[in-house]
Amino acid sequence: MTKTIESPDYYAPYGRNARYGTLEELKELLLYKRIVRWDADYLLLENGVKVTIEMSENDCCACAGGEFQNVTLDAVITDIKIGEQTKEEDDFGTTTSTNTVIIYHNQNPIALAECEADNGNGGYYYSVASLVIGNIHFPVVDA
Repeated sequence: MTKTIESPDYYAPYGRNARYGTLEELKELLLYKRIVRWDADYLLLENGVKVTIEMSENDCCACAGGEFQNVTLDAVITDIKIGEQTKEEDDFGTTTSTNTVIIYHNQNPIALAECEADNGNGGYYYSVASLVIGNIHFPVVDA
């Protein structure tokens, strides 16, 4: 089972029947499908699958989310790459982690999912941002 990012095993997404999925499952749901509609909040594929970026879980005042950018319609998804998390800490101890998911058609990027998560006031909490398809969350970044 290949994880989309390495995160603690005790993390569990919000929602009834929600679960974390693997990179293989994400690819199975997205590869060789066309993007037919999009905005910053979602991608809609030709088969009706809707992909969103959501906060899967958090504690107290930590938050997570993201948006889609630079999307090309009617291009078939042939690959998905999840980048490496980058972390930046502010003067108050809060860490913000960012990560980019690049969706490709052949070798050309056709969509970016820009995601971020922070660990709240002074760094005492945590949050997770995921690509979400139905009840399956695919973690992309955590803090």
